[in-house]
Amino acid sequence: MSDRLSPHFVLSEFAEHDGVRVPAHALLELQELCRDYLEPLRRRFGPVVVMSGYRTAAYNHRVGGAPYSFHIYQPGRAGVAADVVPATGNPRQWYDFLDRLGAGGLGLYRGHVHVDNRPGRARWSSGAQ
Repeated sequence: MSDRLSPHFVLSEFAEHDGVRVPAHALLELQELCRDYLEPLRRRFGPVVVMSGYRTAAYNHRVGGAPYSFHIYQPGRAGVAADVVPATGNPRQWYDFLDRLGAGGLGLYRGHVHVDNRPGRARWSSGAQ
């Protein structure tokens, strides 16, 4: 199995910080996240660093994540998430760009944006502008 999800993103970028591998059931949704949002973001703002991708429920709790976070790639629930930082621009520009692309979930933070491909639409801000 290839580690490549898209031309510029690999599976290991989304592994949990504790070294836990991304569950196999999430691979197609991660490929879609890369294709639909991260590759276009990269084309517009340069290389994109994935700050946080997959989290186990325990790790998500330790870092103060939302209990039903899309960083927890759950079987049977559509959608996966990543917190990202492109090389140029700022969080507001990244957020607005991803919003125009129709991302399901978008969070605006001081130094990064959260993007996910959940069905439906969710928007939030940590107060960063």
